[in-house]
Amino acid sequence: GSHCQPHEQIIFSCSLGKKMVSVCASNDLSANSGYLQYRFGQPGRIELNLPALPQLAPVSQFVQARTLMFSGGGGGYLRFISEPYHYIVYTAIGKGWGPKDGVAVERNGRLMAYHECRDIPVSKLSDAFFSDAGLLADQREFMIPGID
Repeated sequence: GSHCQPHEQIIFSCSLGKKMVSVCASNDLSANSGYLQYRFGQPGRIELNLPALPQLAPVSQFVQARTLMFSGGGGGYLRFISEPYHYIVYTAIGKGWGPKDGVAVERNGRLMAYHECRDIPVSKLSDAFFSDAGLLADQREFMIPGID
């Protein structure tokens, strides 16, 4: 399941228990058109949309992306910006700790909370997707929660 509509692409989605997180995109998403939206809440009841109205702002104004390199693996994430909060959807795998997927919430640059996926996520997070969508590279440091 996801919060995405049938006419949208599922870029990322997973269950967090009673709630789920999804990143949905229009089918025409590119560097020059379309939308990308973060959605969080119970199935069928979205509690948070970022941005609230996806067609009003260029994607690059509120979301940044980055790929990650780890020993024996790698990953990627999308950072949705709604100051002072940042919502970071991530997926990664590494030698010694295995897969880590979920969403982290930062406030003023500090980790406030994170929720790991309870199932295997649907994920299209990759360099190719980030490039095709025209996303800017995140300049901040993001550490996958739960990895020492």
